[in-house]
Amino acid sequence: MGGKGQSLIRMARAGLPVPPGAVLTTSFFAPWSDAIVTSPVWGAIAATDREHWPALCEDLKAHARALPLTEAQYAALEECRCGLAREGGHGLDALFAVRSSSPEEDLGSASFAGGYETRLGVALADLEDAVRHCFLSSLDERVLVYKAAQGFDLGSARMAVVVQRQIASDAAGVAFSLNPLTNDYDEAVIDANWGLGESVVSGRSSPDHFVVDKVTGEIVEETLGAKQVSIWLRPDGGTFEQRHYRSEEPAVTRQQITQLVEVVSGIEALYGAPTDIEWAFAGGALYVLQARPITTYVPLPPELVTRPGQRRRLYQDAALADGLTINGPISPMGLAWMEDLMSSMFEHLLGERVPTGQDPETSMLLSAGGRLYSNLSVAMWWRNPKTLAQRSEYLNSVTSQILSSVDPAKYRTATRPSWMGARALTYVPGVLRRLGPFFGHSLRAFFAPTRTRRAYQALCEAYEAQMAGGIDYDLPLAEFRRRYVPTSGRHLFDVTLPPLVAFMSAFGIVDRLVGRQSPELKALGEKLKLGFSGNVTVEMGAALFRLAKVLDRSGGDDLQALTARIERREMSAEFLAEWDAFVTRFGCRGPMEMDVASARYGDDPPLALHQMSFMSIDDEAFDPEVGHARRAREREQAYQELLRRLGPFKRRVLRHAHTVIDLFAGTRDTPKYHLVLFNYAVRKRVLLEGHRLVAAERLDAAEHAFDLTFGDLEAAAADPTLDLRQVRDERTRFLRTLQTRVKRFPPIIDSRGRILRPPARKEQPGELSGLAVSEGVVTGPVKVLHTPHEKPIKKGDVLVAYTTDPGWTPLFVNAAAVVLEVGGMLQHGAVVAREYGKPCVAGIDGVMTKLHDSQLVEVDGTAGIIRLISPAPAAP
Repeated sequence: MGGKGQSLIRMARAGLPVPPGAVLTTSFFAPWSDAIVTSPVWGAIAATDREHWPALCEDLKAHARALPLTEAQYAALEECRCGLAREGGHGLDALFAVRSSSPEEDLGSASFAGGYETRLGVALADLEDAVRHCFLSSLDERVLVYKAAQGFDLGSARMAVVVQRQIASDAAGVAFSLNPLTNDYDEAVIDANWGLGESVVSGRSSPDHFVVDKVTGEIVEETLGAKQVSIWLRPDGGTFEQRHYRSEEPAVTRQQITQLVEVVSGIEALYGAPTDIEWAFAGGALYVLQARPITTYVPLPPELVTRPGQRRRLYQDAALADGLTINGPISPMGLAWMEDLMSSMFEHLLGERVPTGQDPETSMLLSAGGRLYSNLSVAMWWRNPKTLAQRSEYLNSVTSQILSSVDPAKYRTATRPSWMGARALTYVPGVLRRLGPFFGHSLRAFFAPTRTRRAYQALCEAYEAQMAGGIDYDLPLAEFRRRYVPTSGRHLFDVTLPPLVAFMSAFGIVDRLVGRQSPELKALGEKLKLGFSGNVTVEMGAALFRLAKVLDRSGGDDLQALTARIERREMSAEFLAEWDAFVTRFGCRGPMEMDVASARYGDDPPLALHQMSFMSIDDEAFDPEVGHARRAREREQAYQELLRRLGPFKRRVLRHAHTVIDLFAGTRDTPKYHLVLFNYAVRKRVLLEGHRLVAAERLDAAEHAFDLTFGDLEAAAADPTLDLRQVRDERTRFLRTLQTRVKRFPPIIDSRGRILRPPARKEQPGELSGLAVSEGVVTGPVKVLHTPHEKPIKKGDVLVAYTTDPGWTPLFVNAAAVVLEVGGMLQHGAVVAREYGKPCVAGIDGVMTKLHDSQLVEVDGTAGIIRLISPAPAAP
């Protein structure tokens, strides 16, 4: 009966004011559906490009329009007419609304809102025509495009239709049980207009808009709409329009608003999830015309949610921070590995085992619901939001802007955590002592850079050798963790992080040397921060580009066939040599690489081959090595020019700073690379456990071990009766909800779901303003990507992404410029863009919805501005 029909029946059974009606189920339409899917035109749609779909869909609808009613369909339609006439007591003169109710419509993961057609004011004598009209709308191009985008099977054309008593409403509209703009669970939103709700649903009129606090009942926002058009029911069938009917008066009273909030809140409780409804008032009575789950909100795991009216907590999504940059649900094993590592690092600092806390009232870091959060409500006892904003500025400008306007009195926990009291002071001497190697290596890297660089290189090579061949995968899992997790944590603190302190200090010195000078000198100083050798992420992109240049594609673009040829060593000797070197060094890497569950280039060669397949290898302007070499030349030229212009003392200072930068700035991505090397070892160890459990018939695939935690695997070893499939289902239930609902995780969210936004920037018409992170100005068509494998980046495209990690690096090769919603000067995407010589602008809130594929824009990476040259293409 489809989502809409099922929802109406459920509400009617719960005693909600639903107008009477009936559902023509998929069985009714089966003869038509079968005739459609067996037609040659239907097969042609699945086999052709989307540019040919409009004409094919029109042919398909012409075919469907001519399909006759079968005897069974005719009998069912007559039964429906008679039953509806009896139900309302108004006989055959009653009017009805006829709406689609596809089984794929109004689901928790897909709404199809506005996709299917509706007929209003239908007389029972015209029921067949209205029903056929709704069925034909399932064959519209816009519906098929949406189905394809949502991953639905294009091999079926199932449809159901709801026939519901038409309410001759005085006012109508929609209501949401949460605020869809802010994601606030405690705010209901109501849009209203005079007459039927069609003027609101279709977007033909600007309705009255009300935001209501569900806890207090207060109207927190009220906007009187223009209500340009209202639609009314004709007594004899059909509808008519009025212009500006009572447009200066609100369409609903305060009492009706309160009634609507109570009803939509009750439906939310009935469904156990946020919902939106269509409603109508007629003769003072409220009717619910339909309800559906809200598909685009961001849910929080229950353990992080506070009760309505309770003091709210504020969370920063640490998984979006540089070093992780994961815009997707993290596997249970991925979170378990991160918790293991953090606990080990705390032990290294404090001298005792400290489990990662999970109490939202006291813990600084929380892992829940597939994400890692910084608990800002606790952190505000340590630092005020403006200080936290300054610390975030270089990594995530949007987060920094949000934090700068947060009121600590509203969000700080009511009491200071006990661990921040006097007892914390007892840890200070030990922490300072244990940080001795970190501080010592940082100082040596700055004051004795050449000698320190040699020692640093030796330690890095030793660690990489251990990760490559010195791991004992036969150790029991608990012993494996005890042996290798502390080693990696200490290596991160004591070896790979100190050079970052040194070169960032050198950057600061350069800024001070030129900061009060002319803009020309400041520009030269900025060039000293580019063109370094040794950045492992930049080198990975260049290595992949070299592979693309020698890739033999004579077999076409069949990636599986290419993979088989590589495995059989049937490629050229030049390619195989480059491939072996690439896998040896970068086989541990891939998209979302900080989650141990994510596949890597070494596991899944098509990941790399796919990215190679659309690289433009015939244009030197898009060669990353050429771009990087140009940056290196510009850096040397800027250095020589600054030496010429500065006085003797400043020249000596500059020479030293330049040496530190030259030796250590390229190490910026080394800490993450070494963490990825270790988590790749963890991945391989967990997969071994997964294969054992598959052999014991306790899991269905080795990769399912990533849906468990270390504790689950160790419990499974101790208890052969433990049902791991059930444990896995429980561990991943909330993650599946995230996968269907959330495309972009917000940087800052509170414990009632409210997504905080940065203060609005003053922008010129036709411009978007952000943070300039890589200079240059280019013009090109937009390509918006949510994942690095969503679609190819063609030469000259402007890559627009929410955030990026090293798995996105190959896409930067073809891109003319990069635009990031989340990011700052030191975010991965900004660093790679600068090294490849690509203009980059970051920190534009909502840019993923403000820009659209094929839209022509100018990216000014020097000023931090996106200029809109052409409007967004019209939606199909």
